Amino acid sequence: MKQILNSIPPQFRPALNLIANGLRTRESDIRANVARVRAENPGKSPEELARILIGQTRRRVSATGAVSGATAILPGLGTIVALGTVTGQGLWALEQEAELVMAIAMLFGHELADSDDRLVEALVIVGVAGGAVKLRDNVLVAGGRGLSVAAFRRFPAGFATRTGGHVLGRIIARVAGTRAVATAARVAPLAIGLVVGAGFDWVTVTALGRAAIRYYGPNGPVAQAALEPPYVQAPPRINH
Repeated sequence: MKQILNSIPPQFRPALNLIANGLRTRESDIRANVARVRAENPGKSPEELARILIGQTRRRVSATGAVSGATAILPGLGTIVALGTVTGQGLWALEQEAELVMAIAMLFGHELADSDDRLVEALVIVGVAGGAVKLRDNVLVAGGRGLSVAAFRRFPAGFATRTGGHVLGRIIARVAGTRAVATAARVAPLAIGLVVGAGFDWVTVTALGRAAIRYYGPNGPVAQAALEPPYVQAPPRINH
């Protein structure tokens, strides 16, 4: 992880380090939740189980988003408190989203062995869902450069540290930017802050869950990558 941290802009290193430490601490809880969902829903397919996990995450994150919007009810002071709350809530929400991706990978049997690799892949899928990374014909594209999913899964840190101009920094920057826009609305009057706080996270988690299902599903790029040798592609530069 130290190599990965050193590869991204300094302003994003504390956030990535906090997320990495948090996921290591909660890994056993993620596995236990996946096992519990399987046990409580016998006969359901991995995709159906994934949708249950998406619903759990969506409700959890949306509830905190609504609370962060609600803090703006106090004039002046409420706005300051809301800004601080959203900053913490945004980081927590990103951690929850990474956990969701890791859990869906477990459901489909495509979990990477190393914990840092699992985190990198989870954040890349967050990037795919948010637009910071493109997934085209089983090739991950960032900064105008591409790497096949097969190659990426063999060495995720390589993609994180070299491909696409420090891709994790791009992902975290994109997440920070979109959440900053939501913050501006959350510090509006209470009713608006509640709706925007919950609605933004509901849509974000839904889009991420769908992206993870497409990525790890039986006809997705990960399943196809298992049948193909890794290769590197350099598609035309794409302006983000």
